[in-house]
Amino acid sequence: MVTRALARGLDVLEALAAADADGLGPTAIAATVDLDKATVARLLQTLVTTGYVTKDPVTRRCHLTAKILRVAQGVSARLDLLSSVRPHLRRLRDELNETVHLGVMEDLRVVYLDKLESTNSIQLVSAVGQTMPLHSTSLGKALLAALPDTELEETLARIDFAPRTERTICDMAGLRAEIKRTRQRGYATDDRENEPLGACVAAAIIGANGRPVGAISVAGPHFRIRDHFEPFGQRVRATAAAIALELGGTGVPSPSEE
Repeated sequence: MVTRALARGLDVLEALAAADADGLGPTAIAATVDLDKATVARLLQTLVTTGYVTKDPVTRRCHLTAKILRVAQGVSARLDLLSSVRPHLRRLRDELNETVHLGVMEDLRVVYLDKLESTNSIQLVSAVGQTMPLHSTSLGKALLAALPDTELEETLARIDFAPRTERTICDMAGLRAEIKRTRQRGYATDDRENEPLGACVAAAIIGANGRPVGAISVAGPHFRIRDHFEPFGQRVRATAAAIALELGGTGVPSPSEE
């Protein structure tokens, strides 16, 4: 069910987005969104307080602030990433005939932005929009390994290490060791750590600013993936590097000797 207040607030934002440079006053907004002025006044107060709208104290006309642009830029960046990655994912899926994913980090979770399925009859269950923990997934571990050390430690300190399976890494020392291995070889693995019968390999995509903008993975049942971690890892790493170059980066980090 749609929350009525939220829906009305979005209507006000859309009305202001469609307005000219002079903005709109409360009366005009009320007429545009077909609400009474008292309701519009409450909605505007919330939007002003949260920083999405500014209101001229003299003319009472309202305008959207740059905060809405930051939200839009985030969406645009994801759409750009998605369009850049999709052809590479398709080639990787066709070459290895396993399911491939694109994921990004949101706080302590990985969000799946794209998925292309293999033609195999036995597959892992996943969906675009789904979120998973960082510490139990190859996507998450690849993203963690690509973070600067200070940010990595700050992130590790907030992970709750909840087990997903009996093989999930559930302690700080174990995850640090896994991140070290990921940095050394240039790709991360998940060996039945997130799903009891699943396995996957992933590599981070490093953007022009040297930070991870996402990660790609190859996933499937353990019995099909486990014996191919090394060749699949190298292919995922090379694909992530090619995507990074298209995005203006320098590719994924070279294997580390740390």
